[in-house]
Amino acid sequence: MLIVSWNVAGLKPALQKIHSDYGASSGGTKSTANKANKSTVDPFANYLRLHGDIDILCLQEHKIPLSQLSSRSEPHRCSTIEGYESFWSCATAQNSRGFNGAVTYAKIGLVRAADGAPLGDPELDGQGRCVMTDHGKFVAFNVYVPCGRGGAEARESLRNKMKFLNALKNAMDRQRRGGKHVILVGDMNLKIDRRDIPYYCRSLNVDEILGQMKRGEKDGKGEFNNTFLPGEMDAKGSYQFLPKWKWDIANHWGEVVGALETLEAVPRQTMNPSTKQHFDRFRARVKLGSGKFIMLGNNEDTAEEALECYTFDERSYTDPKNDKCTIFRKKNSMCVDTLAELMSKICDVSWNEETRRTIADSNEAGMNPDSPIYSWMRGLLEEDGMVDVFRHFYPTAETRFTCWHQLKNKRYTNEGSRIDFTLVDEPLMAFVEPNEGKTLRCGKEPHDNPLGEEAALLAATAGGLFEPGSYAGGGIAVATKRALDTQFGEAHSGMIYTPPSYSDHIAVSLLMKSSFKDSVSELVLDNDASTRKAQPHKKQRSIASFFGTAGSKSSSSSTSSRSATAGGKRTISEDTNEAPKKKSVHSFFGGSKAAKENGSSRNSSANNKKRSVPKHSVLKHFGKK
Repeated sequence: MLIVSWNVAGLKPALQKIHSDYGASSGGTKSTANKANKSTVDPFANYLRLHGDIDILCLQEHKIPLSQLSSRSEPHRCSTIEGYESFWSCATAQNSRGFNGAVTYAKIGLVRAADGAPLGDPELDGQGRCVMTDHGKFVAFNVYVPCGRGGAEARESLRNKMKFLNALKNAMDRQRRGGKHVILVGDMNLKIDRRDIPYYCRSLNVDEILGQMKRGEKDGKGEFNNTFLPGEMDAKGSYQFLPKWKWDIANHWGEVVGALETLEAVPRQTMNPSTKQHFDRFRARVKLGSGKFIMLGNNEDTAEEALECYTFDERSYTDPKNDKCTIFRKKNSMCVDTLAELMSKICDVSWNEETRRTIADSNEAGMNPDSPIYSWMRGLLEEDGMVDVFRHFYPTAETRFTCWHQLKNKRYTNEGSRIDFTLVDEPLMAFVEPNEGKTLRCGKEPHDNPLGEEAALLAATAGGLFEPGSYAGGGIAVATKRALDTQFGEAHSGMIYTPPSYSDHIAVSLLMKSSFKDSVSELVLDNDASTRKAQPHKKQRSIASFFGTAGSKSSSSSTSSRSATAGGKRTISEDTNEAPKKKSVHSFFGGSKAAKENGSSRNSSANNKKRSVPKHSVLKHFGKK
């Protein structure tokens, strides 16, 4: 059983690219069964087969309003894929419509029930961020966790995010108490391991380093030097020397503090070199003791954003679980890159890349341990017994990211983050297909060190076949067919490097044993209220379906709607090859096939004879003889 999760950043544009790249017009193959009526295989269904015949597909950020499903504006009939059922959570909240959204596609017979509002909170469920499907032995939560914001919105943003995460944990716990194991997939918008971010983004706390240095020794000039800490020894019994970068911080941090007291945001104007359009921006600036002004950071949209990067005061928020004030960032916590910039521009102390990497790999650098988001995720792994399948199989993999900043072309230098996950309850690991003999994909061809940074870069760029877009405009560069096809490969648990033109995220995959699929197949879909609500596309019946006209495409929804209903269950028709009898509007009102066939020869002599009116014809109502 292959389960794939993917944030498509808008299902409509993603489907447009898939149809363009893998539809009939781009060389897609004709369906043998449908050649007679010149119908083609659904490009999306074909796309799923090319990816190893996906059994369960979990998409996030589909961004399709509820009103568009089963309407003329539904993109590429996306609610209906041949051989699959689809279950939706659409944003219905006033400020979320047309955003967010989660949808799970599952092969017919793999789902017992579904819930598009599983969190039990109308406010949270109205954001369209979670859909749960029941597969008998387990339930799958497909989630799009809210992203965080900085600046003045940081506290409220964190509170809302933690409210969502706590509700999600409660929903999973309810399922476990009911005897279900849990699989959690989706865009979690969080990081759990320092290898999930670039080395220079790792966090460290300057005050903790200064605390270590208080026990050090000063030279005759009153400065710390590269000496040992008295009384501290390593495992071999030798005194432990501290690295030079720590002495640099101890000797110069006072200069940094003095300069940051003059921090201000100054207006800047930038220009698009292609359109010549000008933009008002802001950039942080400090004044040194010499009177010289130094610019920090990048041009930002607002003054608050420019100052946020260099404001290191303690941050706290009100925990939604207990309404207590909780610290989420200690004073003087910052990333390695920011610290290196301050030391260079203010103190004239430059660290080369080797030194910066040494800092990032030290025990003092990593994820922010005070973050409640980090603590929540650690709780899933350490207390609830869930397993991060990717890290289970690839514990030493470096810079394997799932999301990059598109506008800054960060995918082409592989500067991103791993925020898309496949997590399973520990008992389910016995049913996960071992990755023996398999490894992570590395672009066009295998790599000697598939877990290293170079291999990760080659994978992200398809060995250089994916090219960055121009900063002058024009969008993402068009990829060749060879580049596009590198996304396909053997089914496995890991990462699927979908093209950058499809989304700023790639897909992640989870491969279960075939025996596990056999044990959860042939399920009958419930007809309960939650399941019906998760399939809003089945509520609307077209005029064609009212008159019994079969659609041009066969689908799981049309198949199940034609099937018998008994005992509150929707059963799937066993004889799916039998073509339904078609009824025309003419025949509905009593017209005969012969009369229809004679319609083209009404002016013939045979047609001049008086035709009898059928007994139940609508014409009788108007007195037609």
